[in-house]
Amino acid sequence: MNFKDALYKSYVSTHIAHRKGLVDASKLRCQSSGFRQHFGNHLPTDKSAQIADLGCGSGGLVWWLQHSGFVNSKGVDGSPEQVALAHQLGIDGITLGDVFEFLDKETGYSVLFARDLIEHFDKQSVFDFLNKCFAALSPGGQLVLQIPNAESPYFGRVRYGDFTHELAFSASSISQLLGAVGFTGIEVHPWRPAITGTKSLIRYIAWRLIEPLLKLPIYIESGGGNRIVTMNLIAVARKPG
Repeated sequence: MNFKDALYKSYVSTHIAHRKGLVDASKLRCQSSGFRQHFGNHLPTDKSAQIADLGCGSGGLVWWLQHSGFVNSKGVDGSPEQVALAHQLGIDGITLGDVFEFLDKETGYSVLFARDLIEHFDKQSVFDFLNKCFAALSPGGQLVLQIPNAESPYFGRVRYGDFTHELAFSASSISQLLGAVGFTGIEVHPWRPAITGTKSLIRYIAWRLIEPLLKLPIYIESGGGNRIVTMNLIAVARKPG
């Protein structure tokens, strides 16, 4: 067994549980508020659209989608513990499997999500994965990625916070990659703290005050434009059609 197989087999008990805590019903509701703020603008108007969350973890995003009326939402994850937790929470449509094999069999999707996923792959595997996503999407369909931001001064917390991580990205590199695969309309956004209560509101306000100061050294050195310095990025790209 290679090290990744061993770590994924115990992913919840050796990583998720002590880093984020186990998901329960109250956490699902709290997560949903964050999902709405980060991803709500990237959903189709057709509630019957086919949507999949690749590397869905314990299924929080799928739960939010289904409770938002997107009945044809499903997820796949390679961690038995994550999938078992999703089933314990009563989330429908979550299966244990390899995302590459899933994409080989699936087509006609309006939206594919891949959050906290492609940083686990090597470069060739990322390219192959994005090509499979492109093929699985319907014309006009969207791919939504959440990825570690290599331009953040604190990116190492995400990049090295999980021993199975291989990569981090910048707005430039992910746009370059998505464009090479054939995606268009590529947008890259910061992943700022979601507002789910009083404490998170304070965090959000504090971040917005600090954010320009973190960008300042980049501007001084390179004269560059509006850099993104959040620890994660959200990248959205569309299949032409």
